[in-house]
Amino acid sequence: MSSLKMYNFAPKAKGLSVPDGFSIVKFKDEKEIDDWLYICRDGLIGENCGAEKFRCELVELDGPDPYRDTYFIVDDNSGKKIATFTVVPNMWSTGMGYIHMVAVRHEYRGKGLGSFIADYCLRKLIEMGKEKIFLLTGDARFAALSTYIKAGFLPVNYVDENRFDMVDRWQNVVDDLGLESLELLNDDGTPMKTLYKQFKVIVTDEGAVGDGVTDDREAIQRAVDKVSAAGGGVVFLPAGKKFLSGGLFLKSKITFRFGEGAELIQNPDPDGYVKPDGDRLVPYRPGYGHNKYEGIKWSHLWYYNYPLLFAGEGVHDVRITGRGTIRMMDDSEPEKILKICPIGLYRVSNFEVSGIEITNYHSYAMMPFTCDNGLIKDVVIHNWSYGNGDGVCMMNCRDMRIHGCRMFTGDDSVYIFSSYRDPRGGGWWSSDEPQPSENIEIDFNDLKSDHCKAFGMILWGIDCPDLEKVEVRNVYVHDNHFQTMGNWLYNPYTTKTACPPVTHVRFENNRIDAIEPNFFETQISDMNYFHSSREVHNGDFKDGKVFWVLSKNKNDDSVGVFRDNDTEDGSYGFISHLDEGDASLYQGVFIRAGEPCALWAKVKTSGVKCRLFVRELDSGELTASLDFDNKEWEKKSLDFTVPKDANYLVGIESGEAAEGSAEIAEIRLLGNCDAAFGYKFIGMDPYRDWKPLYFYDENLWRD
Repeated sequence: MSSLKMYNFAPKAKGLSVPDGFSIVKFKDEKEIDDWLYICRDGLIGENCGAEKFRCELVELDGPDPYRDTYFIVDDNSGKKIATFTVVPNMWSTGMGYIHMVAVRHEYRGKGLGSFIADYCLRKLIEMGKEKIFLLTGDARFAALSTYIKAGFLPVNYVDENRFDMVDRWQNVVDDLGLESLELLNDDGTPMKTLYKQFKVIVTDEGAVGDGVTDDREAIQRAVDKVSAAGGGVVFLPAGKKFLSGGLFLKSKITFRFGEGAELIQNPDPDGYVKPDGDRLVPYRPGYGHNKYEGIKWSHLWYYNYPLLFAGEGVHDVRITGRGTIRMMDDSEPEKILKICPIGLYRVSNFEVSGIEITNYHSYAMMPFTCDNGLIKDVVIHNWSYGNGDGVCMMNCRDMRIHGCRMFTGDDSVYIFSSYRDPRGGGWWSSDEPQPSENIEIDFNDLKSDHCKAFGMILWGIDCPDLEKVEVRNVYVHDNHFQTMGNWLYNPYTTKTACPPVTHVRFENNRIDAIEPNFFETQISDMNYFHSSREVHNGDFKDGKVFWVLSKNKNDDSVGVFRDNDTEDGSYGFISHLDEGDASLYQGVFIRAGEPCALWAKVKTSGVKCRLFVRELDSGELTASLDFDNKEWEKKSLDFTVPKDANYLVGIESGEAAEGSAEIAEIRLLGNCDAAFGYKFIGMDPYRDWKPLYFYDENLWRD
């Protein structure tokens, strides 16, 4: 996790003296590296860190010089060095002073040494003429954070290398330290906002015991309701305690926060559960076993039993976070397990699940269904115990990010699920009114599956009369490790053999150990690294914008699709508002080198010169083009061959036009009938002798 940053742009030292019984000395000999490591291992660096850590932090960085900048505090009675700090006059060539690697042995904390160190560092940097000073620290270093704030340091919001800001983390600091308010700065030092202490209810104050034996459900739910009635805030599970509970129901503007090591444990007693009935909760008994209906395939009980932590339709701005654990019930008698999902979200907007561990589970671990604006970050899912043990099932979700998670699951680890009128719905969720699975980023995860896909897509929404509502589009998958990858293509609940459209999928910098062949059978328009579909789909636009990529300029209406299947003009795609920048409408297709092709379409413009184009995806180089400026519909054919096997973009773009508009209909790609699949057989799944494994070999179609 990235560090928290603090600034002091008006430094003032109090002139504190070193506490009685202690002395301050400078680092002067390499033999003292062991003293430095001994001190810093007590909470600042890892127990196994050696001299290389010293070099990394104090020798190799741009700024520190240990012989000039590093100090120890010595216990005068024992002569032992018990604290260290470094005062850097010019860190990373910023010209700013920096306080670095401050550590005090735990047995010497609470003696005023931290306050002295902070004040001493300020005094030294002020003497050096430094008016701007900064430091980096960690979320859980509460004593240090309190000391720095008292010394005049203010928190800084910045966006880290993973594109996360610090606002929520600093809000947690305000709450944990019990501060009434704290000014938050922008990265340039200007004021951003004032953070205020949130309303907070500790569940033990509402009667929860936290001994892992007492049923704490009512007390925890009471805390949730109390925070909701106050307009939002924090429900807090104290560190180290174990809370036994049946189903809990979260509400808007609530942070459900685990203290360090706190556990929420599933109640094995079926009489300990409730479900919503209008505005109230009523008792109900969740079902035992694995499947509910013999006649419905995969009708698992957790589709019907309410989740342990559940947020339902209309709930917004909800967070489940902290360094705690959700532990499901023991599986010693599998048929007596109450199989419920640890975290279920249905039609929830603006949610976050971060930092927690889910273990001993026997269902899907997390089920966000038809949700918007969700972040699942730094979650650990492991110790699948029995039955289907999927990790994160994202059904019909948009604007989602899964980042930095580690999973070893019993079934699929993470997948994008496109669904319509799934017959298993009707309990706590439904897919009768789906939305597209779009704008999804999956990055920096380590995903392993016991016997299925670590990452993939389940494409089961083909019965939907409007395919725009079930399309998977705009998916960015990068910097992950997947043990396996593949797709589920054919819906077992329909007679249709097709699958919903998938558009604009990007893979970058992933390690993928094995790939199932079904991935290469999926019709994906505009995909990089792997090859895209070999033909243009939805060329008449009767299904709206599915399979098409809309590359807009500054005007959000500059690219789109007009749907009219009942008139002579029919449906068509368009680019417009070209005075506000370039715009294009295209599909990505895989095309074989040297094979005669033709891009055929009906086009017209407002009188400006636009173009049909073929452009290589990776390089962006224009391979073939045909300008047109006719004001009435005309049939055009762009004949071409490509120089190498690759993914290409085909469609219309603004070209020379700096104003006006263009329209396209009935587009087809002719030729290109014999593209290679691009995978090779590598062996059998060690867990399933009937399932072959493949690995993608780009040379099968690039060479």
